[in-house]
Amino acid sequence: MGLIKVTIDRQVLRNNFREIKRLLPPSVSVGAVVKSQAYGHGMVECARVFAQEGARFLVVSLIDEGITLRESGLEEPVLLMGGIWPQEAQDCIRYGLTPVISGLQPLKALSRAATELNQEARVHIKVDTGMGRLGVPMEEWREFLDEALSYPGVVLEGLMSHFSVADSPENSDVAYTMQQMEVFKAIVEEVRKKLPHLKWIHLANSAATLQLPQTHWNLVRPGLGLYGGLRIPQINLQEAMEVSSRILHIKRVPGGRFLSYGRAFRTTRETLVAVVPVGYALGYLRSLSNRGEMLVRGERAPVIGRVCMDLTLLDVTHIPQVELGDPVILMGGKGKQRITVFEVAQWMDTITYEVFCILGGSHPGQREYVN
Repeated sequence: MGLIKVTIDRQVLRNNFREIKRLLPPSVSVGAVVKSQAYGHGMVECARVFAQEGARFLVVSLIDEGITLRESGLEEPVLLMGGIWPQEAQDCIRYGLTPVISGLQPLKALSRAATELNQEARVHIKVDTGMGRLGVPMEEWREFLDEALSYPGVVLEGLMSHFSVADSPENSDVAYTMQQMEVFKAIVEEVRKKLPHLKWIHLANSAATLQLPQTHWNLVRPGLGLYGGLRIPQINLQEAMEVSSRILHIKRVPGGRFLSYGRAFRTTRETLVAVVPVGYALGYLRSLSNRGEMLVRGERAPVIGRVCMDLTLLDVTHIPQVELGDPVILMGGKGKQRITVFEVAQWMDTITYEVFCILGGSHPGQREYVN
């Protein structure tokens, strides 16, 4: 029943990468984050674009993503931000993937696998400076590093951490970000005394890459910014994703009629209702009921009534010449009449990351690329 099309503009992806790159000195490389299907934009295609633009690393979460990139012909270094399970150590080395390490068990497994395969295992160690998720605790990193350096076949190539509120303008969050930066800086200075030739040091996500040059070191990891899901003044990032469907049914409804489940909407006048074959099963969430809008013939049409599993109703009374099969834009559009990811996120009571992932990532068969 559901009909949805996700269109990704490669040229917008290129422009976003270049816009980010122009802010960086030549000494700072870009690790393009393409995990989770590139936030719904399609991991392999986006990785190809960013590799062509000069991404030094392709950043994913899990080993299956890294293997997919390799089997798709991509040869750039691939960083596994989620690390690996010990049983994945041999595949990690065979496919030339670089895991981020937060614990000793994966390190031991990598050392054994490296010895068995007569190859090196390159790793980046993550220190938890305040995210409280993955990473070696701040109180333990010295002992961890000493033990990590004792494992044969393991090459420590990088040191990293991760911000938790770098995108927040709140004073307390800014202070927390600065605290994380200072903690990481102190660790880097101490590690460099022991490992003066450590190759990669990285901390900055999109927000820090664009706003905090003191956090760049020699590698940054933009993700959301590459796809246009971040607003930064004076930086021209654009949304690369458009999500669309078509009108399935049109009907005139008299005033005083209830529409959709729960009687949550009642017409106040004769209303021309368009039915669109998308709903929460395809990522157009129920929270958009009586809140969201779509574009029909370049005009905004409000969502009326509860969003259903496979269907959503629009009020198109004010839009002339609406016909069965007319395109409907759920997110995207051209010029001034656009439905932005920021609006959809506000209507959904969520963040732009999630909007991209659920509207783009759930429909790989309906994803197409232009430019």
